[in-house]
This record gives sequence, structure tokens and C-alpha cells, in this order.
Amino acid sequence: MSSPADNYKGFTDLASAQVEGTDYRVHVRANAGSTVAVIAPHGGSIEQYTSDVARDVAGEDFNLYLFEGIRQAGNYSALHLTSHRFDEPRCLELLSSCNHVVAIHGCGGDVQQALVGGPR
Repeated sequence: MSSPADNYKGFTDLASAQVEGTDYRVHVRANAGSTVAVIAPHGGSIEQYTSDVARDVAGEDFNLYLFEGIRQAGNYSALHLTSHRFDEPRCLELLSSCNHVVAIHGCGGDVQQALVGGPR
């Protein structure tokens, strides 16, 4: 997984080029009373295993958001939207009711690893 230049300025650009249900899917689970969200903005086959980690971290207690690549191939190059440009409306709506967010990211290289982060 390399870091190519962004193909998209934001989610609107991505959605005009890719088809929900064919190229990607969005999963949102809002838990009433929770002010914590766990998100995988590059889930599915974009950055492998990040959806799995996000589900495990969120458990049944926290809000969960997954943006998952479901193409046969080329998910990273076709669907990766850099985090600072990630403005998918359902994600933003979920985060508007949260005080804390944990974002799960993959990291390229010879060793499989995942990065966990969020705003301070």
C-alpha cells in the first residue's frame, strides 16, 4: 500500500466516481447514550483488517462507523480518501454527537500493522 496523491477532494468527488453497494458500503451503528465513536474510514479491502479491529474495539458499547471497500480489486487506489478529506455525511453526523473518537488505520510496509489514533 503506497501513498498516492488523492484522487478526490472529498467524499462528494468519490461518490460521483464510485457506486455504493458495488464499490463500497457504509455501516453506521449509533448507540443511544454513547459519546464515543470507533471508526474505520478505510475499512473492508481498502486497509485490510481495520473494520475487524474497529468492530472489536467498539464492542456493543460504543458507536461504530465503517467505510468499506468491496471491489474485487483496486480498493485502495479507487477508494482511499485521505483522513483530513474524509467528509462522508453519515460519519460526520455520527461524530457530531460524540466527545471522543478512535480512528483505526492500516499502515503499509513489509509487516502487517494497524495504527490507532484520534484527536487529542
